Amino acid sequence: MTRERDYIRIGKMTHVPKEQKDRGHGWFYQRPGIGRLMEGREPFDTYEPRIPDYWGYHLFDVVHVIMLTEQEVIPREIGVQLLKALKEMEREGIDDARKKAGGVAHSGEAYLIQRLGWDVGGYIHAGRSSNDLAPTYRRVQQRHFLLDVADALNDLRAALLTLAEELVNTIVPEYTVIQHARPMTLGYLFEAWVNMLERNFTRFELAYKHTNISPMGSTDGTGSDFPLNLNRTAELAGFDDVFKNGLDVTYYSIRDEDTETYALLRMITDVTASIGETLQLWCSYEFRMAEIADRYAATSSIMSQKKNPGVHTLIRAAKTIRALGFSGDNIDAALRETINSLRYTKGLLMTTTWNAQRMRELCEYGFTCNASLCRILVQEKGLPWRTAHQITAIMARKAHELGMQMRDVTPEFLDECATEYVGYGKPLQLSIKTLKDAWNIEKNVANQDTHGGTAPVRVLEQIAISHKILKQDQRSIKTKREKLAIAAQKRERAINALIEKT
Repeated sequence: MTRERDYIRIGKMTHVPKEQKDRGHGWFYQRPGIGRLMEGREPFDTYEPRIPDYWGYHLFDVVHVIMLTEQEVIPREIGVQLLKALKEMEREGIDDARKKAGGVAHSGEAYLIQRLGWDVGGYIHAGRSSNDLAPTYRRVQQRHFLLDVADALNDLRAALLTLAEELVNTIVPEYTVIQHARPMTLGYLFEAWVNMLERNFTRFELAYKHTNISPMGSTDGTGSDFPLNLNRTAELAGFDDVFKNGLDVTYYSIRDEDTETYALLRMITDVTASIGETLQLWCSYEFRMAEIADRYAATSSIMSQKKNPGVHTLIRAAKTIRALGFSGDNIDAALRETINSLRYTKGLLMTTTWNAQRMRELCEYGFTCNASLCRILVQEKGLPWRTAHQITAIMARKAHELGMQMRDVTPEFLDECATEYVGYGKPLQLSIKTLKDAWNIEKNVANQDTHGGTAPVRVLEQIAISHKILKQDQRSIKTKREKLAIAAQKRERAINALIEKT
């Protein structure tokens, strides 16, 4: 029950909930707690990068100056002045300082010259070029985004595994072409999505490996005649390797790391879109198998009864990734869209109510156990599979014409169908007990216990394996982040050492 003090007024618009932050499409007729929905809208765009927009340029500037000073390419006192100024930039705010200085990729040099003059700031560009500045920036930024993608990916896997364990015995119809196929469990479906995301994590590992290679020192693509220590700059910047050929990363580069990353992002968002499309069907009145939380829904400006699932955002995001991938531009936007999709999907799933009773009820319709009846006819009556298939197909057709479901089929009705089939032409004489066993939904699910099957015992095995894989993958991300943190510590020690010796 809301009270007057829970609202604010905007001009003459009264009863605006204080907690409502959304001011998007039709927000005023979707006020939570007043109309169709009781919760405020959960935003989709929640991701904020952990690093500044100019971080890739800044990191290059810092490690390059350290290396130039250590290699005595520039005087030590000059290197120390440059490093102190770059530390001052960090205190001012990297993005603000560089935008103010101008120069984009060369904003560090512009800042240093403006602050220290040409005779000091002009030293920083020795042994480098715009052609290694740009790819270094892209790779530094991209690896951080990729790590955040992997974290969000693993968080969704963990959520799906939690749901899979909770709902491992919840029976639901499998749908193919939106038609009843066979009974399975909800936990089995969640585990399928987990498997897809597991494979995407292995693709992430490759994308990260191929991204986290240092282009620093490749200059225009032919290397440098300064005595540069490229392994040192790679170490200080947290790269795993150094490019073996300068042309591979400059003018002749095909930027395959971007193509690989786009492919990864598309496959990830294909999974989240699949989840969205499934929920979109299941939340409809015809299915009534699930109900999403109000915070992930919207209503209509005219049809006040509607509760529209917000899953269209997941479907739209997948289309956006495809469009960005085809254009080859703005990979940052694709990475952000993917992280938002993963986070949104996790919240959506963990707050959805699953109608187990309705799911089980729907399994009784559409002859979902026909395949199991065929198996019984093969094993107990010695029929070829195709003969069993044709007899049960006739049965399904005739039953549909008469408005019958599985529970209405008798051994006598099945005998009529078997006699009608020209390839068999005689009664099957199946017992009522055998027929009831064939139609038993729970037995159908439990009997599908081959490797990778939907039987709960097999799903629990799959879940256990997935938990182990997830822990390994989480450790992998932790190790990568620790390496970047260690690189940051090495930079600080190197800067302090140079300052102390001056």
